[in-house]
Amino acid sequence: MPVETFAARAKEVNADIVGVSALLTTTMVGMKDAIDAIREAEPGTRILVGGAPVTDEYAVEVGADGYARDAATAAVVAQELLAASA
Repeated sequence: MPVETFAARAKEVNADIVGVSALLTTTMVGMKDAIDAIREAEPGTRILVGGAPVTDEYAVEVGADGYARDAATAAVVAQELLAASA
C-alpha cells in the first residue's frame, strides 16, 4: 500500500495511534516514509513500530513514538502512549 493511502486513512478515521510493522529488513526502510506521511496527514497520531528486524533503536531513528517486539507488548505500549497523551 502506498504511504499516502496509509496516511490518508489515518486522517480519515482521526487515528489516535497507528501500528507499522516490517517483517523483512528490505521493508523496514519504508517505515520512515510512512511515519513522515502520517505525521503530515494527521499530526497528533502516535506511531508504534515493530516486526522481526525492528529494534528500539531503529524506532527512535525513524521517529516513532514507541516500539514493541511482539503483539502482546504492542498492546501495552499502545495503552501507555494513549494514556500519556490524554
